[in-house]
Amino acid sequence: MAATSSTAKRQAAASVKRAKDEVADAAADTAERARRAGRRVKDEADEIEASLTRGAEDLAATVSEKLRSVGVDTDRMAAVAREQAGDLEELIIREIRERPLRALGLAAAVGLFVGFLSAR
Repeated sequence: MAATSSTAKRQAAASVKRAKDEVADAAADTAERARRAGRRVKDEADEIEASLTRGAEDLAATVSEKLRSVGVDTDRMAAVAREQAGDLEELIIREIRERPLRALGLAAAVGLFVGFLSAR
């Protein structure tokens, strides 16, 4: 009976080892599949990003060309927009420095409003 018991233990130990090995192999296989899928998704995202970038550049060029053809100075428009953005940035910085609590309150209110809208 002792021989049967030790044989059963060895068989059980071998079965446990096989099961552990199978689980480890399955985990490694799953991890490799996940890596490959991640690479594919990244490659596809890069392709989509490149396509969108090309499309946006083409659209911007077309719009700029059309505006120039009707006499609109797009370079001047861009310069004015940059200047106004710089003025707005200076105004915001000055406001934050002069009234930091008010700026913090406004930022919190905007955050709550955006959070409320996104929760819908």
